[in-house]
Amino acid sequence: MAIILSVSSPELSDERVQALTGDLCRTITKETDVEAKLAEGVDQKGAKGEPISLGLIVLTILSGGSAVGLLDVIKSYLARDSTLELTLERNDGAKLIINAKNMRKEQIDEAFNTFKEFLLEC
Repeated sequence: MAIILSVSSPELSDERVQALTGDLCRTITKETDVEAKLAEGVDQKGAKGEPISLGLIVLTILSGGSAVGLLDVIKSYLARDSTLELTLERNDGAKLIINAKNMRKEQIDEAFNTFKEFLLEC
């Protein structure tokens, strides 16, 4: 199953978001069984310049155990910078947005339970 993970932050520059995205992609690949790669830009008709895929990672989740490892990595990134907003989109178009800004620990744990269910429904 393929999922698109989008990383954004209203407080970080595009360059910083892309650097964090690359780091997150490498960490997911290194520490989980999830296949992760930076998304390639999509050419838009009439657009000039290089295609843009800012903050996008394509994830291929192979098992339920992979989803748990992915959750752990994402938790660590949100703990580092609570301004990050992560959006996951499944093949069926369903989306889940996670933003840890101003969340208490119990709320973060509840959000990640929802996140786990979202991944396992694929």
